[in-house]
Amino acid sequence: MITQVTLTLILGYELQVRKIGIAVATSNGQAYFPIYELAPIRLATVCGGLFLAWIWTIFPYPITEHSMMRGNLGRSLYLLANYYSVMHETVRARLKGCEGNWASKGSPAYQLDKSRHKIFLKANATLGALRAQSAFISFDIPIGGKFPRQQYQEIIALMQSSLNFMNLVSLASVTFTELQEQEAKDEHNSRWLRDFRSLISQAHVTSESITTLLSLLSASVTSGTPLPPYLRVPEPFQLAQRLDEMDQDILSVRHIAEPGYASFAVIQIGTRCVIDDLRLILQLVKELVGELDFSYHIVSTTDPTRNNSSETLLYHAASTEEKKD
Repeated sequence: MITQVTLTLILGYELQVRKIGIAVATSNGQAYFPIYELAPIRLATVCGGLFLAWIWTIFPYPITEHSMMRGNLGRSLYLLANYYSVMHETVRARLKGCEGNWASKGSPAYQLDKSRHKIFLKANATLGALRAQSAFISFDIPIGGKFPRQQYQEIIALMQSSLNFMNLVSLASVTFTELQEQEAKDEHNSRWLRDFRSLISQAHVTSESITTLLSLLSASVTSGTPLPPYLRVPEPFQLAQRLDEMDQDILSVRHIAEPGYASFAVIQIGTRCVIDDLRLILQLVKELVGELDFSYHIVSTTDPTRNNSSETLLYHAASTEEKKD
């Protein structure tokens, strides 16, 4: 935009002089310069101003593109945690049949759907801005060390993948609402459908621990502090034990045409993909901010690697004690 304004001023001034004449243009005391002299002067002035603005943007205060990108990444992780929390409540309400009427603005279904769409659009916009910002980072001069651009790009890609799978899980769970309506209309349902409804009503296909994990990641990235120790990604819902208690034939491929079968499969696969992406995100965030370590290790004084840690408790080997005796 600055380039376009500069060119417009140069060409506009020359056209004005040709239109009104040199005498009128210099009547107010302003000197006239031909375009081959005026253009380089204006371009040099603009380039010098941009260079000074770039210098005084970096040096007076430690706010750079790198710190801004780190803050934006933390906000994106927070939005992802917020979206997962809304998605979790949406799936839980649909499984239990307590959504209410979609047409009513005061119903849980309407409020959850509105919040989910709002957060999804905001998260997508933030991730898009992060991708554009990451592309421009490569042109910055690395002041204070090399910026981990590769790790940031991988985290952004994994966050986008997780967001898409969360949205897929939310869309697939709509079928459970239709199953509830079908149950209310049809009193003579099949045994498979009754067992399947019993299974999904007891299944914990989503976990609140993921919201906690994403919130911790967001706080650590935003503040630049290490992660708490022993953070783990929750395991996906295990169907084996529940199927053994009910009927192992419920999820057989023979029932693939039954209502709700495909949706439950999509939710299971989508949830597992979200968890796999979170494992990779957790590993990459640990590489960026580190992890607190309060552990102590007991090693022998004869161990050549005993000095690798400053928090190591030493003990004398049994053979050394025997020699002293």
